[in-house]
Amino acid sequence: MESKFIDTNIFIEVFIRLGDKSKKSKKLIRSINNLYTNLLVISEVVWVLDSVYELDRGTVTKCIKSILSTKIVIENKKELVSSINFYESNNVDWTDCLNMFLLKNENISTVYSYDKGLNNFDWIKRLEP
Repeated sequence: MESKFIDTNIFIEVFIRLGDKSKKSKKLIRSINNLYTNLLVISEVVWVLDSVYELDRGTVTKCIKSILSTKIVIENKKELVSSINFYESNNVDWTDCLNMFLLKNENISTVYSYDKGLNNFDWIKRLEP
């Protein structure tokens, strides 16, 4: 059976908006099988909720965890779960968080960066060129 892709705006309808599109989006997620999304969509959801709607970290985390708890197939779900848990309890940038957990999965522990925020990840050795 062919998978069906869910884009960012469907999740934003569920979390932010009210009305017919929101109701249809919620029904889609609850009732359709073989749904798929990816890391880019999840990252875009985090960005929109944080930057556009200015939701606090706890609310953003709750929204992402609700996506992760559905039957939607998501690439790198294990790393996403680790990332959102770390993001929830640390003052780190979402993209950095996701990148560092993806690197951890690849057994990469050295990162060249000027971003001192990467020092929050105890498995990462940050080097400057």
